[in-house]
Amino acid sequence: SVFWLAENRGCAVTGINISEHQLNDCRQELARRKLPKVEFACADYSSTPFPDAVFDVVWACESLCHAPHKHDFYREAFRLLRPGGRLVAAEYLRSSRSFSAEDEALLGAWLRPWAIPDIDTAAEHGHHATSAGFSNFIDKDVTAHLHISLRNLHHLSVKWQPWGRWMLRLGIINPLRFDNLCASIRQFEALEKGLWRYGFLLAEKPGDSSGKSS
Repeated sequence: SVFWLAENRGCAVTGINISEHQLNDCRQELARRKLPKVEFACADYSSTPFPDAVFDVVWACESLCHAPHKHDFYREAFRLLRPGGRLVAAEYLRSSRSFSAEDEALLGAWLRPWAIPDIDTAAEHGHHATSAGFSNFIDKDVTAHLHISLRNLHHLSVKWQPWGRWMLRLGIINPLRFDNLCASIRQFEALEKGLWRYGFLLAEKPGDSSGKSS
């Protein structure tokens, strides 16, 4: 996302991650691409080291789901944005808080191996956003645009699952990697049962947006 924004939108971008290993990969890629307005920092998006009101946009792509407490992310994003700044997130959204035990188990069989403690409903995200001070919260359902990719991932994972069991027994892969494969199967099953959907979440920090930088 960082490289796409810099190359296609000419943005100055700061990418953050809590994993130094992943950041090292990003820095190596940055050295190859030679983009002058890109930097990376090791930081928790719920508590960053940046000053107040320093960014025009906070962008989160399938990362907010990993926060144990989503409202902490929204409060920090609000602090970091300049008046008139925007929050943009692509997220998995649960359809309800009232699932049966069976459906919750299916959802958990996808989420836990992917280190996702839980996913919130769109209404819960909206509450977090407005409680943090955001206005004009928008939830746009874009599940239809991802359905083919999710289906293909499911079919591929089903195909490789027997091989995964064999490689697991031989010690070629570890249990975490095999569980990740199985989670990809459960993800699509949960989608087909209507337990979750994919959404773009948009919100604004009130204030004058004139004179904003790129």
